[in-house]
Amino acid sequence: MILKILKLIIFIVLIWFLSDFFSNTEGKTNINWMGWGLELPTDTFVFILIIFSSLIIFIDRIWLAILNLPKSTMRRFEISNNKKVEEKLVKAFLLASHGEYASAAKEAALISKNTKDKKLGKLLDAHLDVVNNVNSSSGNKKELSQNYFKALTDEPSTAFVGHLALMRQALLDKKNIKQIIDEGEKALKFEPKSKQTLEVLLVAYTKIEDISNSLTHLNKMKNLKYINTNKYKNISADLNYLSALNYLDNNKNKIAINHLKEAIKQKPSHIPVSIKLTELISGIGSKTKSINYLEKTFLLTSSPDVLIQLSKKWDLKTSGSRVSKAISLLKKSSLDSIKNNLKIEVACYAVKEEIWGEAEKILSGIPDEKLTKKGYQAFADIAGSQNQPDKVKDFLEKAANAVDDFNYFCSSCGLKNHKWNLHCPSCESLSTIQWLKRTDLDKRDEVLQINSNNLLDKNLISY
Repeated sequence: MILKILKLIIFIVLIWFLSDFFSNTEGKTNINWMGWGLELPTDTFVFILIIFSSLIIFIDRIWLAILNLPKSTMRRFEISNNKKVEEKLVKAFLLASHGEYASAAKEAALISKNTKDKKLGKLLDAHLDVVNNVNSSSGNKKELSQNYFKALTDEPSTAFVGHLALMRQALLDKKNIKQIIDEGEKALKFEPKSKQTLEVLLVAYTKIEDISNSLTHLNKMKNLKYINTNKYKNISADLNYLSALNYLDNNKNKIAINHLKEAIKQKPSHIPVSIKLTELISGIGSKTKSINYLEKTFLLTSSPDVLIQLSKKWDLKTSGSRVSKAISLLKKSSLDSIKNNLKIEVACYAVKEEIWGEAEKILSGIPDEKLTKKGYQAFADIAGSQNQPDKVKDFLEKAANAVDDFNYFCSSCGLKNHKWNLHCPSCESLSTIQWLKRTDLDKRDEVLQINSNNLLDKNLISY
């Protein structure tokens, strides 16, 4: 804007200077041409020259406009056509985002006819063929879809979408996990931060027990903040545990121990990890470390398996000393929600060691409404040792109606599994088999699971 104003000022000053020069300078201009002579005042001659030059320029502009008329007409047509294509693209996007896929495909067909990009036109035509055949009785729907998705992978701008679609189609078939992984990895090369792709690859690698790649993709999800801290710790502990078992099978005990230590760091309440780690560590101070690991796990879980492993590490000779050591654990810090369960497990351990009096003393200090099936069963065993059949019958009846103790439940579908697994045998969710009370299932954590229903309308993996 300032430059234009400056040019205008210079032009006005120039005109003023020339006008002043010619008005103050008298002179004649002689023109001789082929024997003809003409004498004019110089200022008049300059004026005629300016008029003539302006006329020539005007005629030249008209001639150029006539010559460029076809091009300008085509340019205006292209601008109008491009505007229509943009409008159709926006409309197709809005229709697709609201589930009107057939209508969106029709808009895409109009775009394919108007766009100058021939590759895009062919791609949109192929898309229309797929959509039209989805609602028809055509028997080659899958082949049409695959050809369309493969066509998408040929162009860098659409390759990610193509590989993602092929990955989802392989998931829908539920036949070839390696194909799912292959298409997922190809998609990830174009979009390394794709949340959906990383989720699928994580679950797929765990399905084929490729723990190394599972951990790699889990850590990518953590770095990108696609997974919450609790779920990350659960899965990381499970995968490190399995990785340790693989190294043990290959006689690489030191590496296995490192993975177990990482697992227990992520999840101190992981019962199989705690037991396996304390079986393996050796050397100076190993007994103290093992006891510390097991005590911490027991106070978090009240697991009888952990208590048994602890009693082995104590290496005490008499039943009384072992029970006394177990009772001393009840004085240590633990969650209020688990205190009664710890007492019940210690009482059951005392019953196993046939220290009946201590077992009865512990159980008697627990309110009736807090006693579980195992608690009443322990009371029944104590009554049996005292030859009191009526009390045994009464306690067993109460045990049948009491709440369940801790066990391995799926926090996703509620399955009582009795043992730890990486995937739930029922719903196939990842890292949801956890040591829980049935009453805790109402507080279910977010889960990672394959959902084969409505893949085209919902996220493949929800968590």
